[in-house]
Amino acid sequence: MEDISKENEQLNNEENSSLEAPEKPQKSIKKNYIYNLIAKIFALLIPILITPYLSRILEPDGNGKLSFIASIVSYFILAANIGIETYGQKIIAVHRNDKNALKRITLEIFILRFILTAICAAAYYLIFIYILTNDSFLYALFGLTLVFTVLDFSWFFQGIEDFKILAITNVIAKLIYIPLIFLLVKTKDDIWIACLLTCVTTIAPYALCIPKLIFIFKSVKVSDKIKPFRHFKECIVYFIPTIAVQIYTVLDKTMIGLITNSEFENGYYEQAEKIVKLPLLLITSLNIIMRSRISYFYSIGKMEEIKSTIGKSMCFSMCFSIPITLGMIAIAKTFVPIYLGEGYDKCITLMYILAPLIVIISMSNLLGTHYYTPLDMQRTSNKFLITGSIVNLIFNSFLIFLFQSIGAAIASVIAELVITTLYIIFARKFVSPLQFLKVSIKYLIAGICMFVPVFIMNYKLPGTILYLILEVGIGIIIYFGVLFILRDKFLIDMTKSVLGKVFKKRG
Repeated sequence: MEDISKENEQLNNEENSSLEAPEKPQKSIKKNYIYNLIAKIFALLIPILITPYLSRILEPDGNGKLSFIASIVSYFILAANIGIETYGQKIIAVHRNDKNALKRITLEIFILRFILTAICAAAYYLIFIYILTNDSFLYALFGLTLVFTVLDFSWFFQGIEDFKILAITNVIAKLIYIPLIFLLVKTKDDIWIACLLTCVTTIAPYALCIPKLIFIFKSVKVSDKIKPFRHFKECIVYFIPTIAVQIYTVLDKTMIGLITNSEFENGYYEQAEKIVKLPLLLITSLNIIMRSRISYFYSIGKMEEIKSTIGKSMCFSMCFSIPITLGMIAIAKTFVPIYLGEGYDKCITLMYILAPLIVIISMSNLLGTHYYTPLDMQRTSNKFLITGSIVNLIFNSFLIFLFQSIGAAIASVIAELVITTLYIIFARKFVSPLQFLKVSIKYLIAGICMFVPVFIMNYKLPGTILYLILEVGIGIIIYFGVLFILRDKFLIDMTKSVLGKVFKKRG
């Protein structure tokens, strides 16, 4: 223990010395956002294009089976990662001006992750291949995502703010995956092919990033001794919130499977949650980028820049999360049968319940990435996440018994609401709760003006895809029209910026 403490102390001293290094030009936030947005759009394309197809081919029980197995594998991936993604991104961001330190830290974290992944993979295959034999082939295939997670260096590229390589590799993987699903998965018996393709798509971006990593460090020599376990203690700090998040994001599916013993219930929950959380990929994509930037600002003492960045991110999150939440509720009745097909009626009710998560998670994600993590308040954040996990576990335990998948949905919303409330209350000295209300009021007014006519149309008009497109189009026009009438500063500034660039290019 003393050796580890000394290593951590040495690392902290190195971090402090690195802060005195001259500040270098930073990469464009807008460019990084565009790259990250491209990756997220393609990440969205898979469920958008594939879900309607697989929901009909594999049916609710087939999708439920894959969801349950994926939830089991995720626990082992969680143990192998021990918070490396968040910790790695942060420490790389701090040392990004020192290539020698970057290479040493990257090698140390890789070795640590390799050891942990080997242990977790051995335990996983021993339990689910040799001891528990039901669906052992599917478990074996899904286990590949655990084995190859050791090659995931996304935390490094996020830390140096190189989102271009992450976007390119993810786009390539998705472009390969989408046509293969339609070509190879033809019947319910092809569930193993769907499973394998999902694993390959997850692993491919890892492998495609390796050449870029080798190129960055090919001429860099490491003079210091490699000590991978010096990072273990700090990783555990970030591991705790990851466990907590896992409890109220994945444990739901595990508990539904164990308590109800119904693959159908898991299938309903999986599809509804997937639809609701799709927009979060776009809304929170900015937060991932800004975490590195704010960590850097904090390391050089630019507190005013941090506050300004939080204010802008808050406007962005609320401007899009509020209308998406209300719009999703308004069109759910028509959207579910069109998108998922027959046999998924229960997903309508689940979407009504889960839709508020878009706003709730947007707020907590923003504060977590912009305040608690960059400002070294992860331990405080951990307490809130653990509290939410306990709340989720308690409510899941009896609500799933009473209401099955609907009970899990209610428990998820309650848990996320508890966490977000705690985040806002304890960040009030830095970000006032009234600031959230002040920022949100115009978006809420415009959202309600949009919701009422769209909800009425959805119930009165025929449930066809053409009418659904009409409802969505009218909703968008009403929402942004009301915001322009209310003269929302964020939207006006964003519109001026976009139009200015368009006319500048044409000129």
